[in-house]
Amino acid sequence: MVKTLILVRHGKPQPAAPDIPDFDRTLTVEGIAALAAPHGFARTFSLLSDDQREGAVIWSSPAVRAMQTAQHISDALGGKPIVEKSCLWYQESGTFLNEVETSDATCLIAVGHIPFMNEMAAYLTGSAISFTPGAVAAIELADEIDLGSGTLSWYVQGPAA
Repeated sequence: MVKTLILVRHGKPQPAAPDIPDFDRTLTVEGIAALAAPHGFARTFSLLSDDQREGAVIWSSPAVRAMQTAQHISDALGGKPIVEKSCLWYQESGTFLNEVETSDATCLIAVGHIPFMNEMAAYLTGSAISFTPGAVAAIELADEIDLGSGTLSWYVQGPAA
């Protein structure tokens, strides 16, 4: 059972365009710079305790912009591996919550998209949180995951891009 769930919205993506499939959209140059800057993910993920950093597992939507964001988290945490989870791309809440509940991780970091991140945070905490690009919310989970069973520990608005 995961004890801490960190929800992350991917960084600032390139605009949607008819010639680029949504799945293949990348982060903008500015978005990459914001995540990599000293005030970006290095600062955000310094909020984790040593135990959380040690036990952290990174899950990501397989979409390009989410994987790029997950790589910046991995870098901030010293090179943690990234596990692709299609439920984050397809925004399958039941599958995602089941996988979170059955995970052995003590700190699970999930990188995805809106509206899914907003919806998961609201479901778990009972509070509306609006994820800007690169925003991060840490939720402490109860033994059983259910509506309102989590507690928001902290939220960091995404770095300005």
